[in-house]
Amino acid sequence: MNTKLISVCLFSFLWILVPPGFAEGDSLNTVTIASRHIYPSDIKATDGTIDVTATELDLVCRFKVAGELPVDISLDVGHKDINADTSVELPSHLESRRLGLSTKFPAPFVSDDRFFMGIDILPTFNTDSWDWPTGSLREKSGAFRIPFRGYLIFKESDDFILVGGVTVRPEYEREVIPLIGLIYRPNDRLAFNLASDDPNISYKLTDATLLRWEFQYAFDEYEVTRGAQEGVVLQYQEIFSGFGIEHQFNETFKGTVSAGGVFNRRLEYKDDVGKVAPETGFYTSARITAIF
Repeated sequence: MNTKLISVCLFSFLWILVPPGFAEGDSLNTVTIASRHIYPSDIKATDGTIDVTATELDLVCRFKVAGELPVDISLDVGHKDINADTSVELPSHLESRRLGLSTKFPAPFVSDDRFFMGIDILPTFNTDSWDWPTGSLREKSGAFRIPFRGYLIFKESDDFILVGGVTVRPEYEREVIPLIGLIYRPNDRLAFNLASDDPNISYKLTDATLLRWEFQYAFDEYEVTRGAQEGVVLQYQEIFSGFGIEHQFNETFKGTVSAGGVFNRRLEYKDDVGKVAPETGFYTSARITAIF
């Protein structure tokens, strides 16, 4: 079967099952620092290898307007170091910046107070350069995009929440993607958290320690420089899944370490000039979150 078709199907399944950006309750402000290293793996159809180290800083500020309307403002800063031995010319690093503005409110035209609407606007800047905006927006138009999503929330209780809607990503290869999410806690120990930026299934060992099965994906596009040619769009795709442990050190700090596999990987220029398809790889990750 065509590997590109497999990648698209798996990516679509994850988007449908795990929509990012929704979390129940009145969460506090958070600062998260995370790092993930994908160890060297072979590149399909060549003798080359590639390894990637990704670091991320995520800031989230939550407040209510007029004491009623919940609003989240987030800033996500990402950096990927790419070490590749391949004939395809790849950037040595990729940079991402995303500003998020989200709100939720009672669903209009519905008398049932268990239904809510959510809207997220996510201006995103993906490139291989720190220099933007030194040129005009026209010159860097492929680096700046504004995805957004709208969704309906059904909240039976804090232990059972359903989310459904659609994500729209202008200028991406897949522009419109349906999303469905679930938060379900059948008992005090087991939790399905499949409607957040950190999708996972967790089992509580103690009041402070969780075992986690995590899964995430990346299906991004970056505007990069290839040789003397600027403004080339590089598609970056990977899906990873693994197991880890999360520990709440105190009321402010919690940390997570995990390891697992990365599959359906692809780095491909949108103009079809070059493509790198790494083999399934192994990753380790660590994350620390401050809650205040």
